[in-house]
Amino acid sequence: MTQRAQEQEPGTCARPLAGAGGRGNARRRRSALWEFFGMALAAISLCTAVVSPGLRDAVAYTLAAMAVELTG
Repeated sequence: MTQRAQEQEPGTCARPLAGAGGRGNARRRRSALWEFFGMALAAISLCTAVVSPGLRDAVAYTLAAMAVELTG
């Protein structure tokens, strides 16, 4: 999802990508891993909110209480 296809124009030679020493690929893998973790966290949060609506109210109350403590 986060990688884009590179289009080659006719008459151009293929050249190595910037950072082709191996680090660029590690960043892409790490980016995909963080994307997976984010999607998993969002899915777990959505499922928890659907299964236990009372938990949603408790979390909202806790966040509001923490905000009041920080500002006051």
